[in-house]
Amino acid sequence: MLLPIKPICERKDMRRDGTSVIYIQYCYSAEKRTLLNTQIAIPPEYWNKRRLCISNDLPEIFGNARHLNSELNRMLRLTEDIIYFAIETKIEDRAKFVKETFKPHFNFDNLQGKAAITIVSQVSLKKQNKDIYFQIDDYIKSKEKKVSPATICVYNCMKTQLLAYQVYRKKKITFESLDFEFYDGFINFLTFDYVQKRRKTVIKGLKVNSIGKTIKQLRIFIRDRIKRKIMTPIDLSDFNIPEEEADAIYLTFEEIKKIYETDLTDFKYLEQYRNFFVLACLTGLRFSDFSTLRFEYPYSKRWRHIFV
Repeated sequence: MLLPIKPICERKDMRRDGTSVIYIQYCYSAEKRTLLNTQIAIPPEYWNKRRLCISNDLPEIFGNARHLNSELNRMLRLTEDIIYFAIETKIEDRAKFVKETFKPHFNFDNLQGKAAITIVSQVSLKKQNKDIYFQIDDYIKSKEKKVSPATICVYNCMKTQLLAYQVYRKKKITFESLDFEFYDGFINFLTFDYVQKRRKTVIKGLKVNSIGKTIKQLRIFIRDRIKRKIMTPIDLSDFNIPEEEADAIYLTFEEIKKIYETDLTDFKYLEQYRNFFVLACLTGLRFSDFSTLRFEYPYSKRWRHIFV
């Protein structure tokens, strides 16, 4: 039986470093499709769409093409084994099971005997456990390899603020309690009563845009759980995202030029940091972005003087 799986590498999924992750696409049905992360990433121009493999002219900096193709073929065979196991054991939500089970270095022997029962039970338990904080942790775990550490921090902040509101209102927060009354109370709590963490003095309340960031992530999380059929659909039209116009503070080009031309002969070690600061000013990149730039990244050669 020919299984509906194939590796894909899309240009639209290109990351900041110029690479795209290769996924194994499993089409369980015309409506149900799932993507399995192989954790192999290459520039999309080196993906052979006709042969569904990595081109032999892949630069060594991204790995050895022959070895990566061998690993990709191994993962395709592993995916087939997991799917056949799901078919033989008559698992109802096959796509969900394959998604939960597949890992690039998963040992198929773990699916045999009692271990198989455990894995099936874990998949089922995850869907049945309706505790909102359990689901937030599961959501965060699913995003760890897809988003930056800074975004994971935002998710954790959302969870922390929900827990603080639960203590404040002395009533457990559940998926069923997510209505307009909850939203209104949560907004008021974050605005006036939430005690900011890691402050030497007690500061209550968050800024409007900080509250908006939390509500935005909460809405995304809720939609994700609805799509996975973990919670019943709810109307989010009243869950407005608060926002206000922030002051744009920036240096003029003349001021940046003065900084760049500052004589640091006696402080050579500061030159690279000065250059990074100028790069940030000219591009608008956040510290979390420009501090991770490397010379080998595409287009970074034009910034050669900054990396050397």
